[in-house]
Amino acid sequence: MAYKVLGDRIKKIRLDHNMSQQEFAEALGYTHKSMINKIETGLTDMSFDKVIKLILEFNVNANEFLDLSDHASEDLMLMAEKADKPDWRRVHPLKSKDESVVYVKPTLINCPNIKVGEYTYFDGQNFQRHVTHHYDFIGDKLIIGRFCQIGRGVEFIMNGANHRMDSASSYPFYIFNGWKQNPPAKADLPRKGDTIIGNDVWIGQNVTFLPGVHVGNGCIIGANAVVGSDIPPYSVVVGNPARVIKKRFDDEMIELLEKLRWWDKAPNQIQKIIPLLSNGDIDFVKEEIKCILDKDESV
Repeated sequence: MAYKVLGDRIKKIRLDHNMSQQEFAEALGYTHKSMINKIETGLTDMSFDKVIKLILEFNVNANEFLDLSDHASEDLMLMAEKADKPDWRRVHPLKSKDESVVYVKPTLINCPNIKVGEYTYFDGQNFQRHVTHHYDFIGDKLIIGRFCQIGRGVEFIMNGANHRMDSASSYPFYIFNGWKQNPPAKADLPRKGDTIIGNDVWIGQNVTFLPGVHVGNGCIIGANAVVGSDIPPYSVVVGNPARVIKKRFDDEMIELLEKLRWWDKAPNQIQKIIPLLSNGDIDFVKEEIKCILDKDESV
């Protein structure tokens, strides 16, 4: 077995997580970095229990290690099989080795006021950096539903960016050194509430959301749009300021999709209706959704 190939892969995983050999060793349960050094330089294999810990701790696809490790046991094969099933806990979910797209939820760190649903992905790294002016003392929340598709360069501007506009000057003296001004009361700040994005919303590149907007389920938002007001479900939106140019479907179809709420179903249930969700024959889809809803109501 080519230990060097395994070692190169282990080293890449460590560097991708910006960890020293000692930090990586401790994360895997080793006491000293020397063992990691030996593995990375191809001098030794990694024990089976450490391979399993690596897969679980660092969200690695088990398939990668079936041919690299001498310990490709039945347990590892079962983990590889599981890796082929939907799992929102994977940071890098693409079937290819492209790591530019991430599931957002497992990347969020110490941000209780950002809630993102399962399987929502972002084309980029460090989603939290794209949520700006989000200050704990204001307390506003960013809430994004499941299965949203967020393009590169999207920005969510939160209420901390707002300045008072009812006073003679909008300048926030109180946040800068040297100026003596008491912070305004919360009631005096132009807080516009939480920003809420529904489920299955497709957001194009470089879209900007202003504070407090609500976007309905199933919307499509064109690249470079600036969203400053609420958007009804299943709307197509473009421009600055963003405006609705059409509904995606007629009212009956929208109502059926809102009742179906496919994004709330279990992965095995969603898997069964993917052919329906990807079907462009809307009249056919309507009748099938009606059957599903009738069946659900009879259970």
